Amino acid sequence: MIEFGRYRIKPPLVKPSKLTVEEKGGVGKGLSDGWVANYAIGCTFGCRFCYVDSIHKLYSSPRAGRLVDKDWGYYFATPTNLDEVIEQTPWSRWRGEEVLLSSTHDPYLPQLAGWTRKILEHGLRCGVRFCIQTRSPLVLEDLDLLEKYREQVRVQVSVATFSTELARAIEPRVTTPQRRLDIIRQAREAGLRTGVIIAPILPPCRLRPDVEGDLMQIFDALGRVRPDMVYGETLHIRGMNMTYLANALGEELSVDYSFDQRVGKLFTALLMQHGLNGRYWFGR
Repeated sequence: MIEFGRYRIKPPLVKPSKLTVEEKGGVGKGLSDGWVANYAIGCTFGCRFCYVDSIHKLYSSPRAGRLVDKDWGYYFATPTNLDEVIEQTPWSRWRGEEVLLSSTHDPYLPQLAGWTRKILEHGLRCGVRFCIQTRSPLVLEDLDLLEKYREQVRVQVSVATFSTELARAIEPRVTTPQRRLDIIRQAREAGLRTGVIIAPILPPCRLRPDVEGDLMQIFDALGRVRPDMVYGETLHIRGMNMTYLANALGEELSVDYSFDQRVGKLFTALLMQHGLNGRYWFGR
């Protein structure tokens, strides 16, 4: 059972982020201009591969207390003063800058969707640009707003696999990968810029032994949907996520340099084959 909690945050809501290009001091992932808005501790989707749990267990206990000692996906805290902080954030300071929604939780969890719309309303009105990273179809309920500011928005989803069995095991609370690509299709029809992150690309396992075939199936679908950008990467090994994955799959996984290189080479070839723009994020 998920345990819920509350905590306080300080304005501004927008904080620096490393999820940007190296030229801006980031790690080489162009998901923002170096800014992010996170407004929850935990994520009720609880994907077994997520490494954010290790971040919260290291840094969030002063705010959330023992709540973060629970397993990933079974704790979730929201700010008591979020409405106030949204109002106090000087959004015009980030006019023309792209802000990521979000890096430590899905911005369109049912518990957050209303707050996310309010953040977008304030920021977009002031000229802020947003990269919305989600796995939730609830983003489609805000298409009226996003379409109005289409030049300031890109919508991205992540997909780890097209294997039904593997997806059910590693992200059981998330809508199907195919449904997520339908989000991109509808966003494109609304004139929005779109992206797909294929991640994490897991090594062979009993539920999905054919990595290459799985990746080619995803790209066949992407060739029809035509997102503006496609990114990809293998599994980040941090904190408890390898243990969570092992428990979900009934076997231990390992990711090494040769697998990363092999997948990256195939990923790049599939981009060219389908005429898609994108980049593989090689392990560091």
